[in-house]
Order: sequence, then structure tokens, then C-alpha cells
Amino acid sequence: MNNPGTTTQADPAQIELAKIFTSVRLFGPPMSDQLMELVCHLFSPQEAAVARYLPFYLPKSARKIARRARRNPDEIQLVLDTLAQRRVIFSTEKGYFLLPLMPGMFEYLLMDGRDTPWHRRYGQLITSLFATGYTRGYSTTSSPIIRNIPVETAVEPSSRIVDSDLMSEMIDAHEKLAVLHVCQCRQSHMFSGHECSRSGPEDGCLVFGGFAQSTVENGNGRFVSKEEMHDIVLDRWEKNLVFFSANIEPSSPNAICTCCDCCCHYMKAVNVFAGGVSLAPPHFLAHVDESICNSCGKCTKVCNTHAHTVRDRTHLFALEKCIGCGLCVDACAQHAVTMRENPDYRPPSKNWIHHGLRILPAGVMAAVRASVKRMRC
Repeated sequence: MNNPGTTTQADPAQIELAKIFTSVRLFGPPMSDQLMELVCHLFSPQEAAVARYLPFYLPKSARKIARRARRNPDEIQLVLDTLAQRRVIFSTEKGYFLLPLMPGMFEYLLMDGRDTPWHRRYGQLITSLFATGYTRGYSTTSSPIIRNIPVETAVEPSSRIVDSDLMSEMIDAHEKLAVLHVCQCRQSHMFSGHECSRSGPEDGCLVFGGFAQSTVENGNGRFVSKEEMHDIVLDRWEKNLVFFSANIEPSSPNAICTCCDCCCHYMKAVNVFAGGVSLAPPHFLAHVDESICNSCGKCTKVCNTHAHTVRDRTHLFALEKCIGCGLCVDACAQHAVTMRENPDYRPPSKNWIHHGLRILPAGVMAAVRASVKRMRC
């Protein structure tokens, strides 16, 4: 830790709760000043004394939590309801439980769009914690969790077999579609005084199927028609945003983050934090015909991974940085950029169960490696 004073100023209950959030089973960060400051902002000493007895993922009733904490159930109930109203913990009909810091609490706490001094401070603190780069310790490429959905006009001429890669296929596959009120990444960066260079917090994630239903029911977004969703997708592509979704087929419920290189946490993991990331090899990769390219630099302005650069008036392309979004294809007036099929591509999982079975072994190994690394440090 950079400043031991942060821990000494915290209540013992807050310190114990911070230790729980560091668990590699939750893909948590190591103990640090940033983590302690975040936990102290989220939980008062009295709240932390209750929250440290909460389970993760599997809800428990207030009575069971009170029994575990050896506290009065009515007193515990009041604390739990206060935390749930603030979205620091998750509540269901079956009870209450903690969410991991990220992904989990970060998205849930901010997705309803509330903007208060408390939320702004939270956004600043979670951004500071993510900037430590702790997530690189959990990176895995053997069982990718996320995939990119490319611009349709860029990939359709390249192949007739791109159904799983098309936004139109996902829209057509679902009757219920929704859009979140805000993008949590851009909102948290805005809270830190950063202005997005491509979009704004109002461009929230796109949600499909059962996820859309729960999104609206919980007050986190609004339903949209298929026609409106098509228009939203086109608008996001015109803003040169990258589409990331879970690595499953379009027919399954899903959510799509429309990301930028200046705000998105996942894009930062791709661009800044060294090591592999859980991104599936794209179906298509950009190919540049340098004999046609005039080094105008238009591709560099739309590329979120900085695969395209211009140095000394000469265009350079780093294929290893390409994620197959296709934005550069539409940007190139010279038609020097095309999309070619990637031999390393593998089809997405058929559904969430299949997806979970594919990523579980790699996720466990990533957690083990992170644990061993911390022990050595």
C-alpha cells in the first residue's frame, strides 16, 4: 500500500470487508489504498459490520444473516434495506447478497443513471482502483468470455457465413429489446471530469431477450422497438464505437457494451494493461493494401485499439492489435482496407450453460495464478 494511514484510519469492520473483496474467487483486487478508500465510501463502519456476513451470489434472508452475525434481526434488516436501496448490495425475494466489485457492483450501482455527489465520488474511486491494472492478473485467452461484433457493411462482402457476427441477427432473434439509461464506464469517467471523445454517458448498453425484461423492470433502462434498435446501432457505429458482447450465439439473452478507447474499462485492458485478455479471436481481421493506401490517417481516428498509425507520413498497421471491428473499412475512402477471415476464429458458445462450462476451467486457473502471484509478493 502506498499510504498505510488509509488502513489505520479505517474501522476494523471495514478492513475485514475489504479483505473479503480481495478474494481471487471474486476476481478481486489486492489490498491497496484505493480499495480501502472505496470500501470506506461504500460502507460505514456499522454497515461494514453487517456486510461482512453477507454471502456472494446466493441470497440469504435477513434472519439468517443476523444469526450469522449474532445480531438483532430487526436491526440487521434496516441496515440491509439501506444498502440495497443504495445498490451497494443486491436484494431479491429470497434475500440479500454481495456483488464482486467489478464486474458486478460497478455496473449495478451506476446503471440506473443516478447522479449525486455520492455517486460521483464512487465513480472517481472505482476508476482509480481499475487504473491500478489489477484485472490483468485474471486474463485468459484459452476460453474467451467476450467477443466483438463487427460493422456489418465491413464484413458482409467478405463471407456469406457471418450470421453469428451480425447485429441484425441478434435484433431479429429477440422480441424484447432495451437500452440502459447510461453507460457506466463513460458515466464514471464523467464523474472524474473526463469528457468522452466519441460518445456520452447517455449511450447505454444494448440488452436483448430476458435481460431486456429485467433491465426495464428494475428501472435500469427502457424498451425499444426493433426499428429503433437498428437506428441506435447505426448511430453507435457512426460514433465509431466497438460492440462487445458475451461470447454466445445471437439467440441467447445478451447485453452489448458499445465501447470507446478513452472510457471503456475493457478497452483499457486491451490497450494499456499488458498480457492476454478474455477476447475471442474475431471472425475477420483487417487487411491493408499499402499500394492503394495514401496514408491519409482517417483509419487512425476511428481505430479504438490503435492498430492503425501514421508515422513520418507513412501508414503502419499492427495486425496483433486488430480486434476485427471493421470501423477502418468504412473510414477508408481509398478502399485500401478490407476484412479477411481469421483462421483462429472459433464459433461462440450455443448458450449460457455451454459458455459457463467453456470458461470455468480457465477462470479457475486464472484465479489460482493470481493467488500464487500474491503469495510470492
